[in-house]
Formats: sequence, C-alpha cells, structure tokens
Amino acid sequence: MKIFVGPKPDRQQVQALHRCKLENSALLELFRKRLEETKDSLILADDPVRIHRLQGRAEVLSDFLEAVEKSPEIFDRVK
Repeated sequence: MKIFVGPKPDRQQVQALHRCKLENSALLELFRKRLEETKDSLILADDPVRIHRLQGRAEVLSDFLEAVEKSPEIFDRVK
C-alpha cells in the first residue's frame, strides 16, 4: 500500500481510490485476476530476471488492491 498511500496521503488521491472501490468492481476483479496469474507465473519461473519482474508486478498489484480496500478508513482520516 505504501506505493499508493504514503505517510501524508493526498485527499484527492485517496478519494479516487475510494471511488474505484465503489464504482469499478470490474477493474478490481481484473487486477485480482492478474495478481493470481502473476503468482502462478512466479511458481514456474526459472530465470532470475523474470522472477524479479514478476515479483515487482505482484507487489504493485497487491499494493493497489490493498490501498483500494483500506481507502474508506484512510479517506475518513484525511477529511
């Protein structure tokens, strides 16, 4: 989540994450699906460069999904 919500969250950015949770379930489902596909690819990957890239992709997708899930409570704090 640290990639998308830092120690001093921007109100508009947190609001956008919150709207994403409320209004973009298809997008969130796509990201969840891609995260699972990335995890599956990590299991099969044998090239260190590919492993590092997949780990980075998984971290970003996971951080985004976590930021969206926690956005309501963060948004309440920054109002």
